[in-house]
Amino acid sequence: QSVGQAEELWQKIESAPDALVMLDSGLDAEFCREVLQRTAQQFPEVKIIITAMDGSQKWLHEVMQFNVQAVVPRDSDAETFVLALNAVARGMMFLPGDWLNSTELESRDIKALSARQREILQMLAAGESNKQIGRALNISTGTVKAHLESLYRRLDVKNRTQAAMMLNESN
Repeated sequence: QSVGQAEELWQKIESAPDALVMLDSGLDAEFCREVLQRTAQQFPEVKIIITAMDGSQKWLHEVMQFNVQAVVPRDSDAETFVLALNAVARGMMFLPGDWLNSTELESRDIKALSARQREILQMLAAGESNKQIGRALNISTGTVKAHLESLYRRLDVKNRTQAAMMLNESN
């Protein structure tokens, strides 16, 4: 998209750093990649929902590296979009079930976690409490808990200790 549109987007994000951005993957690939990279680096609190036509393994794995909280098929009904928005508002991730089953996102790979999830996992492994993590990241303990629940599911672990052990094993 045009430079003007990109600059307008950055201005809006700067004025609302906890914003929700909906990005259409049908836009220019270079523009999408720039938005995802810059947002992940400069505005990690921004939540991103991507609309897409298909959920190829490679593409999903790539976008999930950039703090994408939800991927919604472009042809979804309004109810699916509402479910995605509600999940993201609670600090959880949203992927269509049929796409999730076809991707490596189900794997127990630490690299498949979002940047925020990896950050929380590192703090958890360092022995910090939910309250300490929340203070350090300027998020509520409820949001920390939601991230941890999502993280446990993604890693297929049951508790903090198992999650920390996975991180240590991957290093």
